Amino acid sequence: MEILLIEDRYYKNIVKKLDKNIIEKTTTHREIINSAIVDLIDGGGKKLRPFLMFLAASFGDYDKKELLDLGSSIEILHMASLLHDDIIDDADLRRGKVTAQKRFGKNEAVFIGDFLISRTFDILFEYLDKETLIKMNKNLRLICEGEIEQAEKKYDFNISIRDYYRRIRHKTALLFAISSYLGAYVSGIRGKKLNILYKLGLEIGMAFQIQDDILDFNGEQAKTGKKIAKDLEEGVITLPVILLFQKEEYQKKYSHVLEMGGLKNTELDNRKLEQETIISITEDVRNSSVLEESREILKIFITRVDKYLNYLPKNKAKKRLKKLIAAQIDRKY
Repeated sequence: MEILLIEDRYYKNIVKKLDKNIIEKTTTHREIINSAIVDLIDGGGKKLRPFLMFLAASFGDYDKKELLDLGSSIEILHMASLLHDDIIDDADLRRGKVTAQKRFGKNEAVFIGDFLISRTFDILFEYLDKETLIKMNKNLRLICEGEIEQAEKKYDFNISIRDYYRRIRHKTALLFAISSYLGAYVSGIRGKKLNILYKLGLEIGMAFQIQDDILDFNGEQAKTGKKIAKDLEEGVITLPVILLFQKEEYQKKYSHVLEMGGLKNTELDNRKLEQETIISITEDVRNSSVLEESREILKIFITRVDKYLNYLPKNKAKKRLKKLIAAQIDRKY
């Protein structure tokens, strides 16, 4: 199942080459690993992060093989995070495919994810200097901290928008920023332009996650591969819910839910929202103004992306970036 974010020949060609290269880079004698990776690739994936890397590189002078390998490493790392997410969420399906943790077991899925992280760094060590590797590793630590913060704040309906921004910056946006930075760096870009491309990737990542959180309530399940309000069901409090609970009428309506924010982590292990509450909150999110308010916040981040785009010279990559951002606002998956 091929998932393409934009209709663009260059993008489609990169996705095809990445899929092939990822298989080559991860093939091993252990068939369980090979099978899990094929499932992830066959399940589709927008390959947005490595595509962003290629676009950033297009503002400099890059080596195609080097960039393809580095783009593959970013996608392999992302695949590892998906495997580990599925274990944490006890998910049965990922993009319509049975997850590795369901098919092979949790222990095996952990080691498959670890194997992919190892392959990621094999590739990075081949191409990057020590200083860049240190920067890369620092950002990866922050990504892990973002995941941990999300786990710590489960069912905490009192979190602020500022808390939310920090969490998605670490959990999602930094990998976009790393992708853009690496593409630019290995293409010889330095100084102000390198910093602009890093920040451009960061703001695209923020916008991407906000749109994902909107789609959690109004996306088409067949396209997103996620059931509606899946994050809410798992206790992950996203922007539309935060905005809803800032309104006095819903604070009163869900006062019993707001009290869950005072629970200790150990008390959350087996705690779940009642299905009736999930349905009620979902309906209120859809019927109130919060999805439109979330879209207005999304536009703020899109405006920031445009600001950084304006600093870049005109070329095909800039046109494709604009096309990518336009698709970001309208995407349904």
